[in-house]
Amino acid sequence: MNVMHFIHNIFTCSIRHADRVVGFLCILSVCAVFWIYNNVSDRPVHFSNRHVIIANSHRWNELLNGTYQQVWPKTFNETDDRIEVQLRFMEYYGSLSAHRTVKHILPVGTFNFEDLHQGQYHFFEGRCPIQECSIMSNEMSYSADVLLISEMSYFNLLQYLPKPRNQLWIAQHWESAMHDRIDTWLVRRYINWTVSYRRDSTVAISYGKYARKTNTDSTQEIIDYSAGKTKQVAWIVSNCYAANSRLEYAHELAKYIDVDIYGACGSLSCNTTGPESCHNLLEKKYRFFLAFENSNCKDYITEKFYYTALQYVQLFIDFVL
Repeated sequence: MNVMHFIHNIFTCSIRHADRVVGFLCILSVCAVFWIYNNVSDRPVHFSNRHVIIANSHRWNELLNGTYQQVWPKTFNETDDRIEVQLRFMEYYGSLSAHRTVKHILPVGTFNFEDLHQGQYHFFEGRCPIQECSIMSNEMSYSADVLLISEMSYFNLLQYLPKPRNQLWIAQHWESAMHDRIDTWLVRRYINWTVSYRRDSTVAISYGKYARKTNTDSTQEIIDYSAGKTKQVAWIVSNCYAANSRLEYAHELAKYIDVDIYGACGSLSCNTTGPESCHNLLEKKYRFFLAFENSNCKDYITEKFYYTALQYVQLFIDFVL
């Protein structure tokens, strides 16, 4: 009777405090899942040494040891963006008489993949030194050699799991970290490589690259590129809530020099195409053009610097950017 009485008391107490018991179990479950996520080894899908995927390790070492510059360095010169070094390596590796099978690349997300064609079109059209690559569709993701990810959240992560043992996941970041479209907490244990504007990425990329020509003519005449231009400073901007106070800076600058602001953050507008397009106005009428990043992140340079400031506003460039 004492045992039955004891069980009855426990049952009555549990019913009376059911909400607390359920709450405790929920917290315990969350903690357990969190511990498993952070402590279960992901060693089977982890590539601890990215050199192992190079077909000929002797030639790989020969390249790295033959130059003070490295394609994937442990340390690197803070003034070197690595772009030219990577291009030279691609040309070198593409010239090797190695048997390379076609690698199938699956883009994940739509950001920066808007004009991407399936198959080997881009590799042949761009005369890439290494053409054994093919862009594939999303129907057979498990058969892809590489997932090139520009966007990833919980809603599309599940369709790519479980991750095949030898599949590489590459996180691609064109935008700054503050505007990242990849949920890094979800995918961090699956990512093998990074491709981004950061110089310490596995592969460093940028929106553009300007370098000194080898045959620069030192006798070139000095040209006044501001001749005929009647306006001072222009800025085209649509994001008025950047975290680095760039709009406030432009307003402060306008106290001392004329600053015309086009777009959602200003009072002026211009056409996207045609003779009165924004870019034509910049080239014909303005002496200076403002190009601000939307956030201040290490190594990040806005595409407007390359595509607008240097492409449409004429500058005399005699130095390496």
